[in-house]
Formats: sequence, C-alpha cells, structure tokens
Amino acid sequence: MDSISNGRSFLARLGGRQQGTGGKRRVALRSLAFAVFVAAVGQLWSPPAAQAATSWHYDMYAAGGVRYQDPDYSACAATSTQMMLNMIYGKIEKEFSLREFSLGNKFIPPAGPAFSWISSTSYQTQETVLAYERANMTMPVASRGTDAHGWRNGLNYFGWGSIESGFYADRAYTSFDAAARAVVHSIGVYGKPAGILAWSGGHAQFVTGYTVTGADPRTGSMAFTLTGVYLTDPLRSDAMRDKWLPYSTWHSGVATVAFKQYWQKDSTLVDPIDGKSGKAEWYGRWVVVLPIR
Repeated sequence: MDSISNGRSFLARLGGRQQGTGGKRRVALRSLAFAVFVAAVGQLWSPPAAQAATSWHYDMYAAGGVRYQDPDYSACAATSTQMMLNMIYGKIEKEFSLREFSLGNKFIPPAGPAFSWISSTSYQTQETVLAYERANMTMPVASRGTDAHGWRNGLNYFGWGSIESGFYADRAYTSFDAAARAVVHSIGVYGKPAGILAWSGGHAQFVTGYTVTGADPRTGSMAFTLTGVYLTDPLRSDAMRDKWLPYSTWHSGVATVAFKQYWQKDSTLVDPIDGKSGKAEWYGRWVVVLPIR
C-alpha cells in the first residue's frame, strides 16, 4: 500500500483541491530548515570523539655490545654489567659523532665524572668484572655469583672510575608496578639500561627500552601506561636478546621472563655504600639496579 498517495488524497478532499507548487516549496523549505536545526543540535550535544592515546617507543640496545655469560654460569650480573656499559659506550659514541658534526668538534662532555669504560665483549673482561663485584658484594664468598650491591658497585666502578660515583643504585619496591614504572622512568630520563633481579633474585637481566602510552617518560613525567619492555638475558639458552615483552608477559609469564619478588637470603653482610644488608633491604620485594643520574 502506498501510504504517501493515500495521504495526499485525504488532504485534497479536506481542502477541495490539491496544494499548488508554492505551498509545496514552502513545506520543503520548512522541512530543510528543521533538518538543519536538528543536525546542529545533535552536534552541540553529542559527546566528543575519543582520541587515541599517544604512544612512545625507546630502545638503546646495540647488537655489537652483547655477549653470553657462558661458559661461566655464575657470571650473569658481571656479563650484564659488561653489556650495559657497552650500550652506554655506544650511545655516547653516537652522541659524540652527532655533536662533532653539528658543532664543529666542540663536543660538550657530560657533567660529573667522565665515562671511563671502553667497550669489550671478551670473556677476560667479564671475569675481571665478576671478580670485582664479588669482592664488593654483601653475600659471603661461599655463595656463587654476586648480588645487587656487587652489581651496582661494578657498574659505578667500571663505568665512572669509582664505587661511589653514584650513577647506579639498587632499589627495592613493594609492587611489580612500582618497580616496572621506576625502570621505565630511569631509562627514559637518564638514557641508560636498568638491571632487574629476575628468577626471584637468582638471575640478572636488563632492560634497554620500553613502549608506553600517555606521557613521554623522557620528560620525567610518570603519567604513562607501560605496554612493554625490551629485555636482554645474558644466558645463551634463554635466547633473549632485545626481546620485546608485553606488560602481561613480564608481569606473569613463564619463570624465565616474569619479573618476580626477590626471595634470596644469602646477602647478609652490610654494604658500605648504603649501610644495609641485602636480605633486609630486598627480601620479598621487586629489586632493580637503576641509573639515577
């Protein structure tokens, strides 16, 4: 049934005649004006379209600076120290080249103690670093490897010439999120890798970069949401070199990649730098070795 035709016949019978073309034009104009009004009101009251959050990516990994700890399976922290310093060395060399090119050999050195590390991927260097970290840790010498104090001390000594240079510090957090955000913040602000005590404190890994949404961590803002990190493991069998891990995997994935609480009990000595024993400082917390300058 054609409802429009029937409606027109009914109007003609009531008025005795059909509307002229002028009437049709006035009706059409009124209808158009009403439609424009409705559209304008709809735009005025409709909620603004949601905008996608800004994403940020940073990664300072350099493949030329890596090595495996094998065959020394107690050297995870020392090998991580070696690789982390290699990454910093590569970054400084790159910055030097850029500044030299743009400023005509007027390179501006960083403030504070000069970076003194020379890049090396040799096994001999690894064992030299390990010996130093073991001599400056808070575990008894009967324990294998080193702890977060020894790792921090090795980074400061070999990187800037003094155990008290203060470029790296060990930190312990009461939640995964707090530790993870501190890692990202330190990498973004200071442009240096951050170490983590993985395998519940039994193994060293390090982070060279991240992906986030929200604020850019390089500005110092903490108003970001972590979506993933770039993780490197010194152990050959783990096959993790600059591996991007989504937040969920780093938080609760398999044991070799998940960042869990520290449950080691053998760091019972007092550290001369911060005056604390590792066990009292780290046990049951998420432990990291972060750049702080």
